[in-house]
Amino acid sequence: MFRAAFVIIASLALALALASPGPFFAQDPKEVPTLAVPTLLPPQPVAPTSDALSSESALAEIIAGGAFRVGILYNSPPYSELTLQGELRGFDVELLRLIAETWDSEIEFLQVTRLNALDHLNSGRVHAVATALLRYRELDEGLEFTQTYLQGKQSMLVQSSSDFVSPLDLPGSSLGYVIGTRTEKALKLNGARLPGAAQLRHFLTLDRAVAALSRGEIDGVVAEEQALRRAIAEEPAAYRILEEAVLREARAFAVQRQDAPLRNALNRTIQLLTRNRDLAVLHREYFPDEEFPSDLIALWDGVGDSITLADMPSAILYPTQYTVPRILSSGVLRVGGIIGAEADLPSGQRRLDELNRALVVELAARWGVDVEWNSGTADVALELLERGDVDLIAGLKPDWNKAHALDFSMPYLLHGDRLLVPVNSGIEGFNNLRGRILGLLIGDETAQDRAQAWADTINASLRFFRTTEAGAAQTLLEFNNANAIYADSLALIPHLEANPNDLRLTERWYSRSYFVFGTAENDPDMRLLVDYTLQEMIADGTLYRLSARLIAADELPGFDMIPGAAAFAGINLSRSLAPSDP
Repeated sequence: MFRAAFVIIASLALALALASPGPFFAQDPKEVPTLAVPTLLPPQPVAPTSDALSSESALAEIIAGGAFRVGILYNSPPYSELTLQGELRGFDVELLRLIAETWDSEIEFLQVTRLNALDHLNSGRVHAVATALLRYRELDEGLEFTQTYLQGKQSMLVQSSSDFVSPLDLPGSSLGYVIGTRTEKALKLNGARLPGAAQLRHFLTLDRAVAALSRGEIDGVVAEEQALRRAIAEEPAAYRILEEAVLREARAFAVQRQDAPLRNALNRTIQLLTRNRDLAVLHREYFPDEEFPSDLIALWDGVGDSITLADMPSAILYPTQYTVPRILSSGVLRVGGIIGAEADLPSGQRRLDELNRALVVELAARWGVDVEWNSGTADVALELLERGDVDLIAGLKPDWNKAHALDFSMPYLLHGDRLLVPVNSGIEGFNNLRGRILGLLIGDETAQDRAQAWADTINASLRFFRTTEAGAAQTLLEFNNANAIYADSLALIPHLEANPNDLRLTERWYSRSYFVFGTAENDPDMRLLVDYTLQEMIADGTLYRLSARLIAADELPGFDMIPGAAAFAGINLSRSLAPSDP
């Protein structure tokens, strides 16, 4: 049965290739022995939704049975593959083993294909799926995904002698891709960025596409970057992979929709492994030529030092009212967490409140609704959210101690401890501050402990001087009471902006923290609506424009970007209605 289906699919693919306008290059088939059944490549599936709501997370079964069952591809190197020795290995495989070890659970891998992965997950045969389902927006309609732990690339391969440095440098050229792969989707989603005159030619295999490139019959080949690296492994000097991606793909684990307890357990463990550098070590093993994306995985407060599954809630709670239908039917977005102009705030906090207000105005404009403001702190807004009196909270810091009461959006602002120094000081870090004076801001009670902890790592002795936030620049430039100021970047950026020729931030971040929006607990459509809109604002430059006064130069982090259509819930999220400044 399986063989007959495979023959039919292969025959259809061959017929399509022969019918294409481009030439077909014959090639002698090479039989490669494998221990794994080939994984078919159907059109991207759309996860079905179900009217039956489970009251208990798959986490309960993992706790009771002591085993975490994961569906995984057996032929997707370097993420997961069954070796000739009969062993499963790969980046995703080892990450899942680390997760199970952290949970003090067993790990069971079940082979799935791209055809049956959704069925295995929705039927409960597996608790999660890896490698077989990359996160695209259309799958969010029926699945729940963890935060992205790795971004793959659909990249472009050219000859090493080529002058091309970007996918945008290819007007009038021809590009090859393999039919039936995700590359087709990537080219469609990113078609607006590719040169309009580019000719697309499909091939049955990547080897044939690369062979056509080597003969000069096409100008480039688009495919998943790791697949391109394997395809040119024998002649790496003859080719070059362009640094700029055609499309970035989010690698995340899939669980059943609204299984927030399992999603949270996986996210918290991914963050713990990131903080402890386990994920960076694993990344270095499988991707030695690539830098670990430290700003991709946002670490929340309260991650802790260990995770005990038995202490985590396993009941699935559902909203009494879903937010998106209410907003669209009423035409009003109710927002809390905005402090307001009447409050007496330091410069950095004032700018943050202005950013929060501007972002809310932009969100509402793209959604075509009005804003109802509820002034007050984020803690007051949390009570309103739990009662259903507001739809969105601005200016939150993601915190695992609050994750049981609401959902957090993706980050929209990175901030953290930095060093502010005079331009010509020669100071690049704590190593240059041995025996010197470090300025701290009055009101930041833990700053000295944080700074001393960094100094202790290099056995450096420091002296400390306290200054007001308003007087930080004078402390460095006029009074010479300190050689550097150690503080949160939100407090330092205004001084950098006021003295661009005299002050600078050193390169290193000594801590990273984030601001996010809060939405109702386990209301995925509202969370996705916020996330997708923020991502469209990143893509069109709006987020950078609005947050420029709170970040240094162009230091907008590489936040998570989920590929897919810009429309969600019937709204074109890429359309800006030119909101006015708050």
